[in-house]
Parts: sequence; C-alpha cells; structure tokens
Amino acid sequence: MVSPRLLTRFCAVAAAVIALALAALPAAATPIGPRVCTVATDTDIGLDAALSVEDRCRVADDSIAGPRIWAFVDVSDILDPAEAQMLIVDPSSFDSFALYLQGADGNWSGGRYGPEIATENWRAGMRFAVPIESGGAPVTRMAISFDRPELSANISNLAIQSAAETETEHYYTSLFYAIFIGVLVLPMVYNIAFFVVLREKFTLWHVAMVSGALGYVMCSGGFIHFLFPAMPLDLRWTLNLWSITLAISAACMFFRSFIEPDKLSTAMRNGLVFSAAIIPVTTFIITLGGETVRPIAQDLFLLAFVPALICFTLGIAQALGRGSRAARFVFIACCALILSMGERVLRGMDFYEGPVWLDFIIYGTLAFEMVVTALGIADRLMIIRRQRDSARESEAAFEKLASTDYLTGLNNRRALVAAFDEATGSFAARGFALLDLDHFKRINDEYGHDVGDRVLQAVATIMCDWSNLTAGRIGGEEFVALVHSPDPQETAQRLCAAIRENVHRMVPELSDPLTTSIGLVSVLPGQTFNQAYRAADSCLYEAKEQGRDRVVSTWKPREAGGKARAAA
Repeated sequence: MVSPRLLTRFCAVAAAVIALALAALPAAATPIGPRVCTVATDTDIGLDAALSVEDRCRVADDSIAGPRIWAFVDVSDILDPAEAQMLIVDPSSFDSFALYLQGADGNWSGGRYGPEIATENWRAGMRFAVPIESGGAPVTRMAISFDRPELSANISNLAIQSAAETETEHYYTSLFYAIFIGVLVLPMVYNIAFFVVLREKFTLWHVAMVSGALGYVMCSGGFIHFLFPAMPLDLRWTLNLWSITLAISAACMFFRSFIEPDKLSTAMRNGLVFSAAIIPVTTFIITLGGETVRPIAQDLFLLAFVPALICFTLGIAQALGRGSRAARFVFIACCALILSMGERVLRGMDFYEGPVWLDFIIYGTLAFEMVVTALGIADRLMIIRRQRDSARESEAAFEKLASTDYLTGLNNRRALVAAFDEATGSFAARGFALLDLDHFKRINDEYGHDVGDRVLQAVATIMCDWSNLTAGRIGGEEFVALVHSPDPQETAQRLCAAIRENVHRMVPELSDPLTTSIGLVSVLPGQTFNQAYRAADSCLYEAKEQGRDRVVSTWKPREAGGKARAAA
C-alpha cells in the first residue's frame, strides 16, 4: 500500500514541476475579446448581410442569445503580416465557426467551418488555434461568427498569438496537464487500496470525486482529443459538464460520509444530499434543453454550484466547532478550492473580466485538495482501523470470558458443548471422560478454599499439558475431557495416575495424594453433549461405588463404518 510519506513526497515534486511548467509558459496571447462588437442574427445570414447590420453591433457584449453570433474587430494594430499568427478560440460546443479577414483593399476572404475545426486544431488549455492565412498581406479587420455557441467565452476569450508561441505554450501546457493528471491518479489508486482493506464508503466517494476531476481535466484541457481524435465537439462538451457534475456532487457526498457521525447535524447532512442532487438535475436540464436553455445554460450551471459551496462551507465550520479531526484536513484542503470556485462562478457569470492564467488556479487548488484529502483519508482510516482492532480485541476478550472458567482458565460448559459439536465432526473425539476429584469437600474443610482453588488449578494445569484432550470444568470439582487419542481408555488411566502423582507436589499443603474418579464412554455419531454427559455420569457413579481412584469405562473401539463394536 502507498504510504502517506511517499504520497507527500510525490506531491511536493509534482508541485515543483507544475510551478516550473507555469513559469516557463510564454507570454500570454493578445486578447481581442474586449474590443469586439457583436450582433446576433439568424443562421441564414452570411457575411455581406451581417455587415449591413453592423451598425447594430455592441462593443464588449459577449451575449450568446441568438442562433448566430457575429463578432467584428479591428486588428490593424495587432496582426503582423510578416509573422505567422493564430486566432485562439475557446473550444466549447458550437454548430459552426466562420473566420473572415478584410485586407487593406477592403476585400474579405475566409470561410465557414464545422465543429470539427476545434478537434483538428486543439491546443492544451481550453482552446483551439486557427491559422490566420492572410498571404502576407496586411489585415485590417476580422469577422468571426459562431452558430449556437454554448459559452460566452467563445467571444470574450478570443485572442491572437504567434504560431511559434502557440506551439511552445501547447508543449508546456501539455506538460502541466500530464503532471496534473498524474497527481490525480495517485489518490485514486490510494483510495481504492484503502477501500479493499477497510470497505469505507467515503473512499469510493473520493474515487468518484477524483474521477470527475480527471474527466474535467481531460475534456477542458483537450486531452480527450488526443485519446479520441474523432470525438464530436458537442460530446466533449457534454462529457465536460457531467465530469464537473460528478466531481462536485461526489465531493458533497464524500464530505457527508467522511466527517465523523456526531460532528454534523442531521439538517447539514440532508443539506449536503440536497445540494449534491441539484447539480445533476441542472446538468440534465442543460443537456436536453436545446436552444431554449442554451443562452442561459452557463449561468444556470454555475448557479447550481452555489448551494453546494454554501453547505460545504457551513459544514466545515460546524464540524470544526464540534472538534472534528477529519474536518481539519478538509478545511486545509478546500479553503483555496472554495475560493477559486467562487471566483470562477463570479467570473463565469460576467461579473468581471480576469486574465487567462486565472483558469489554471483552479487546477492547482484542485490538485492540492485531492492530495490533502487523500492524506486525511489515510489518517481517518488508520483511526478507524485502530478502533476496529480495539473492538475486535475487546470482542475476543469478552468471547474468551464467556467461554472460559474464571478460576482454572479451562473451557466452561458453554465452550465444551461447542467443542463437543466440533469434536463429533472434524476433530473426531473418540471418548468422553467425566472426572470428579475424590473427597474434595474434605480438602476445602481442612485446608480452606484457597488451597481448594489451587488444587483445581493444578488439575487444570495437568490437563492442559495433554495435547490429545479438550478439557473443561463444568462446576465444583467436576471436569470433562474430550479424548482424541487412539485409545481413550489408556489415556484416561494415565490421566488418573498423573493427577494422583502430581497434584500434592504442586500444592505442598496437601499431606496425601489427590485421587480422581473417571467415567469414560464412547462418542457416538449424532450424540449430543447432554447424552454423552449422562452416560459418563453413570460410569462415574460406578467408579465412586467401587472405591474411587479409578476409571470405569464403557468405551469401545469403532468399526470401520463408525459404530461402536459390541462386546464379545
């Protein structure tokens, strides 16, 4: 199993490499989204018709409420005809994309493309790059249009970057994503291993949470196109939505099951379930809502996270207030993530504009959360394991007390009955011996109960030394031995002699040897303990009548079929 120390070292190295990868990124692309003016038209409106209504376009308006969104922008001060440059576009789903360039002579050139242009030209980091093919001639303006775009970022995140910088950024951003994926995979393996050992639900919720985060990284970063080059853009977009949904909903359920049972109120636990359910319901509506929902889908999707953020924040505060150890890990892990998610929600709802690098902060906070939470899981599981081990030890101790004679340490009647049931089966005991210490009451009367107790303990010690006996005390001076030797009668005789010869040496206060009377019977198939006991008790009675210190036996060897052979 992966150790927490190894996990910590791995994350430290990964964090350092991620920092280097980010530091090595080239200068950001030149954004043109803030300067574009947009106008919405029907999908049958071409470039010429769109230019005729250009006077209706609005600057810095990235609304997507319309079947076809046209964006016009002056790029005369940005584009360098002597340098190969790329138009950087957000890869969220759309039905078609068009790019037209206006030269210094006023003529337009370009064309319309299907959504496959995004998959064919994807670049790591939530974007695709379209070559600006001006033939070396100056370009004054660009006209860009999207049919049914899913996000306003299609407009607001438009940028221009040199081809060389685009490829360099693609390389380093790919490195960033590859390392980040590795950081996510390790906690997943870690938690699966823990689930195999301890079967705790919260480990599976964390696996689901990491799986959702992994899907989000693969889809939003474009790596999904590396694995499945022909994947349609709308399918990638749908998978991206459901990956986020899985990650956040599973995070709520993980938190609910991870925090100790008495550290969250019932209302808070119910709130977490409710907030976890809102997100997939909303995603389902967005996925099937079509054109009716599309213009508000982004805001609707982001608003669905608000209850989860609130419940998560209040839940952490409540659990910390109640002294939860698990909540400390969650607090450390999630503070930065909650802030970055809140920032992403506000920025996504167009409350303000932010630099592109803000999109990468959530990845760092997400990786940090996954790793710290995995360490918290390790800590919690170690506590659970110690608690279970302690409970098992206590259970074993109580079981031993329930099946052991307190004075001698031998089996009590309850344990003997169970042993007898086993002995008649796999252990195949051949004889049932009932022992009674002769004149034991006299020992108690003459030497006291303390000496009497030591005598009982001495007899138990002798019986424990015999490996072919299952011994027990059933009360007073009466003992039972299940005899497993080939000749129980000979074993019983030797046991009787061993008690006579050794007990008075083990208990020096005794002036005379202690003798024992033994009744021995065969163990018959299907016989119960009480039946064998009554038969042995009859033999024991005869041993007492014959003068004590002897074995009276009705034991007979078994035939090959298992039945006792009749006396000749």
